[in-house]
Amino acid sequence: MTAYLHGVWAFFTLAMIVFTIGYHIPGLFGKRHHDFGLHLRLALFTLVVTGIQIILGLITLLASEHWKQFRQLGMGRAMKNDEIRLMVVEHPTMSLLGFLVMLYGFRRMYYQPFSRKRFLSVVIFYGLALLLIASRIPWHRWL
Repeated sequence: MTAYLHGVWAFFTLAMIVFTIGYHIPGLFGKRHHDFGLHLRLALFTLVVTGIQIILGLITLLASEHWKQFRQLGMGRAMKNDEIRLMVVEHPTMSLLGFLVMLYGFRRMYYQPFSRKRFLSVVIFYGLALLLIASRIPWHRWL
């Protein structure tokens, strides 16, 4: 059940990250004022959605067959298996790292005094997080 929910929620998470980045891009090039309430809430909501995705993923990981194989094989042999390494090590690590990058971008946006730098913080750090997360999604199993 959590694997299905993790897969469905992933579409929503990726869509929210892309939407948030796209919503902040016009502020970089135009003279738009950073509406602190609206932009802050959108960035925070995306951060919360991504955090829920991380929690669902960790629950799914610990209940998965890959985790059982990882524990049975041991570190050395499991790391030689591409599928197990992707699902147990690379995907969760890059997802957590992407979440931390988003968290840093949100914090940086929150404390910036100028509108353009707020837009820039969200676009750069949420974009980097999107790249990190999307780079290790097991697309062959997901789509």
